[in-house]
Amino acid sequence: MLRVLSLWVLIVLLAPLQAVADARFSTPKMGSAERKAVLDAARVPVEKDLGQDIVFQVKTLRVTPEWAFVYGTPKRPDGKAIDYSKSIYAQDVKDGSFNEGAAVLLAREAAGWRLVTYSVGFGDVVWDSWDEEFGAPAWLWP
Repeated sequence: MLRVLSLWVLIVLLAPLQAVADARFSTPKMGSAERKAVLDAARVPVEKDLGQDIVFQVKTLRVTPEWAFVYGTPKRPDGKAIDYSKSIYAQDVKDGSFNEGAAVLLAREAAGWRLVTYSVGFGDVVWDSWDEEFGAPAWLWP
């Protein structure tokens, strides 16, 4: 009984901390101008690497007043899979060392969103060091 009570107290005490953590960023709603601006900026380097127009199937989108983090799967505008044979990753796909995910870190400037870094097709979690490398808060990524 004491163990159950202790667990309940721990949950009650830690729940507000999760709410505070989530308040540090927002996820812009679908169709919003902010979401469009962030995803438009994130698309530029990924489209260049893939050699074709893309949309993101968003898994994580977190925005603060200073930063934006996008993690998702690039898809063709019609929703179909990307043809990676037309991309700079064609050999990686052939070798089986390619993951279809893309992660993008953006910084907000007066003129809009600026690309900080990105990665496509990574095998490991690439953003683990982005806080140290670029000064973005580590709680921004999943």
